[in-house]
Amino acid sequence: MKIYILLISFVSLFLFSCSTHENVQIFIATEDLQLGTNRFSVAFADTNGLVNEESLEVSFSGAGGYPKFKKELIFVPFPDYYDAGLNNGLYTEIIEFEKSGGWKISLGDGDASFSVKEISESLRVGDRAPASNNLTIDDTSIENLSTGTPLNDSFYKNKVSELLKVNELFIVSFMSPAFCIDPTCGPQIDTLYELGDKYRSLPIVHIETYLNPVELKNDFDKKKINPVIREWGVDEGQWLYVVSKSGMIIAKFQGYASLEQIEEYIN
Repeated sequence: MKIYILLISFVSLFLFSCSTHENVQIFIATEDLQLGTNRFSVAFADTNGLVNEESLEVSFSGAGGYPKFKKELIFVPFPDYYDAGLNNGLYTEIIEFEKSGGWKISLGDGDASFSVKEISESLRVGDRAPASNNLTIDDTSIENLSTGTPLNDSFYKNKVSELLKVNELFIVSFMSPAFCIDPTCGPQIDTLYELGDKYRSLPIVHIETYLNPVELKNDFDKKKINPVIREWGVDEGQWLYVVSKSGMIIAKFQGYASLEQIEEYIN
């Protein structure tokens, strides 16, 4: 009798732990995907709010239902720098897409469609970084270089073109801390502050998405796109690149990149 009760309890616990997600909403962070290997990032919400389980198994399917495969995605939490207790974050994994065109990702009763291009519109791993003449604190006041509240002037002292000349490994991050248009934006600027404190000799460049941060605080409709982001083929979302000493892009993140993920490429 005790064994029977124990078995019923185990089955109930198993069924509970494998319960399906209901009323799922899917927010894809990496929209610039290409044929082959990609870092795929996505966030989920269900009836309980934003999903933050340690890992999730999701389904991918190409147009017409082929190819179809399942993949375990790992949760990357946003750092809780302000003790908000939200435990928000993204799910991410390296995904191989073997054909271009329409694709679908599914979890529980929710799914979302996305496209895989033949070639990415943004610069890719293996490309040479462009010699961008980004604005620095030598060109203008720091208030004109970020929509956030800059706490580290060093992010605004280096031109990408000059770093390429001296053969240094560096990070370049494109984002607007106050006006990121991507629903999956994370606290990237705060993570860069943490990275800068830990690796003081590592050049980190933040390039603001918009040319007129001060004006935007009163009227976002007056936004002026920074032409430098066009050189890298990125949009108004959140992007981060790691560039090697030889000037080659060795890592590319669309959406939030954690400290641990970035460290994989700088150590």
